[in-house]
Amino acid sequence: MKKMLKFNEIEAMLPIYVKDTGNCTEILTKDESFIKSATIETCIKNLADYYNISLYHNRINYGSELGITNKVPIVINENMVYVYVNAREPIFRHDAAYGYVNINSVKEVFLKNGHAAILMNSGHVIQTRQSIKSLKRSILNGRLARDIYKEKHKKS
Repeated sequence: MKKMLKFNEIEAMLPIYVKDTGNCTEILTKDESFIKSATIETCIKNLADYYNISLYHNRINYGSELGITNKVPIVINENMVYVYVNAREPIFRHDAAYGYVNINSVKEVFLKNGHAAILMNSGHVIQTRQSIKSLKRSILNGRLARDIYKEKHKKS
């Protein structure tokens, strides 16, 4: 039986390499984690398609508001804002080494093994390859993007 994915429960999507399958995505929810045999790009595109969000326009609009061109947060709604995290060492050229974390699911950011680690509300710990400073900047940009979303969609 095929497992139904509940998009609103996704805390993080991380790239993982599975032997004999290739690049896959580990999806973390508050209750469980499982591996989907699609790349991280496909999973984030499916998430955006489910919520009728254009990733291109998300990048243009929030990137210009925040003054950044790379690693622009993906804003689905005020409860779902995903930021980039550098999750692993690239295995080969053009390998997706980054994942996405919902900022509303982040409990704490701390130093572990010389790099930033994220403690999620569910208790999962995600080890990254970036500094605490750059991870906190990404989370701050995500919070600012969420505030911009709230301002644009405020009911009058």
